[in-house]
Amino acid sequence: MKENYKSFIRGALAGSLAGSLAALLFAPKSGRELRQDITDQARHVSNKGQELAGKISDTSIQYTDKIKEAASAVIHEIGQWRKKDGGMIPEASVSSTPVQEDTEEDAL
Repeated sequence: MKENYKSFIRGALAGSLAGSLAALLFAPKSGRELRQDITDQARHVSNKGQELAGKISDTSIQYTDKIKEAASAVIHEIGQWRKKDGGMIPEASVSSTPVQEDTEEDAL
């Protein structure tokens, strides 16, 4: 799942950068103004990328914590269940209907 986030971040940054550069290059400005705008936009894209990465990191930490809590609760419940049943695993119920075994004649 981390690879999906990385791919998304890379795509978002590349798209933002490409769009910003295209908009700046087609705007009628002097070279100095254009370079300054490119620098400003690059900083803006970088800041947005860092912000997005931070949000994704925080979200993944929250989900990790929730998963740990759920796993801990399941482990605790299994422990309680084992103590209550004396550590025995219940056997599957067996049907009282006899099973007819196949003979060689039935197979032919």
